[in-house]
Amino acid sequence: ALPLLASQQYATALAYVAEAGGGLGLLQAAHLGVVMGVAGVSIGDFSLDGGADAGKIESQLKLLPMLVASYSASLQGVDAGAALKYLVLLSDKGKFVKEQVQRLLLETHQFTTLAGTIQPDGSRSPAALDAYFSKKQVSAILVDAAQHAMRAGKPADAAELLVLSGRFGALFELMNRELASYLNATTPEDFEKRQFWFRAASQFHAIHLASGRTYVQTALDDDGNLSLGNTFQLLMNLVVFFDRCREQQWEGAWVLMDNLQLLPKTESEMTVKLEAFRALDNCVRRVFHHVVLSAMEALCHLFRTTKQSGGGAVAGGVVSNNNVNQQNAIDQRLDEFRTRARLLVTFARLLNLPSLGDGDTYVRISQLEKNMM
Repeated sequence: ALPLLASQQYATALAYVAEAGGGLGLLQAAHLGVVMGVAGVSIGDFSLDGGADAGKIESQLKLLPMLVASYSASLQGVDAGAALKYLVLLSDKGKFVKEQVQRLLLETHQFTTLAGTIQPDGSRSPAALDAYFSKKQVSAILVDAAQHAMRAGKPADAAELLVLSGRFGALFELMNRELASYLNATTPEDFEKRQFWFRAASQFHAIHLASGRTYVQTALDDDGNLSLGNTFQLLMNLVVFFDRCREQQWEGAWVLMDNLQLLPKTESEMTVKLEAFRALDNCVRRVFHHVVLSAMEALCHLFRTTKQSGGGAVAGGVVSNNNVNQQNAIDQRLDEFRTRARLLVTFARLLNLPSLGDGDTYVRISQLEKNMM
């Protein structure tokens, strides 16, 4: 390499050292290139005629950033902070440096080391990135890294990065989308993903939405995104509803659904509930046919159980006031179930469920209601 350096073939010399010297050669080439750059030496190959191919010039300009990035990557498995120090030496390569920092974040998963943690007041603790970038720049880097993680099919990484960035609106959009996608999981793989997101959302709720901590709500309010928080709460409750249905806890499932006030209880509520449905977030509307169908299934099971319990109201052919009162109470509850089922069928028809999801949903809901006649 010395003859190449002596003849001012700097780019060729550095490339040769890096390629022929292995790990040590990469170290030497990267450090020598940085020193030359600081000294103002152009890292290119000298030409007597003063001309050079445009493609060759571009390649030579990219050489130092690539050498430094490669050496940084060789360090990141051992010390992410040290890897970052080498990247920021390329201070004049703004976009390239930020892209490499995003790569460092995503490949090492050293989020705490590089970006810190969220404090009880909602602020982010200083970390390695803060030594070289402003708070606003760090937040932008984290958001860009989160978007890259989403495109790479790593929503869990994206969620963690969005928390650190303070972009709670984007975080809620992500969690809401994932919770809704796996709400009615039917395969083991989807159910595992559903459990993951429910646990992640529950943990977020426990840490960042605990009593007395208002920074998330304040951030959402400032951005005009309070509805995202409401959707998040609704989806968390719907996960519990589907869990109860899956575990055949029909009474608990129906009580929860009633408390969510998504479905009409009387004819007079029909218009109000239709308008409320149209105001729901799109991610909820897309899966609402599953909600209506499961609600009808819960009703049907409760009807069947209640009807079977009525068989013992009159025992041994002896009729008593207690037996009569018990049977009347059972008959009244059965009528209430029938009324709610009829309202649910009408509601499903007005929602035009086949256009929202499974084309057979309305047929299945109607058949369940007929079984209660």
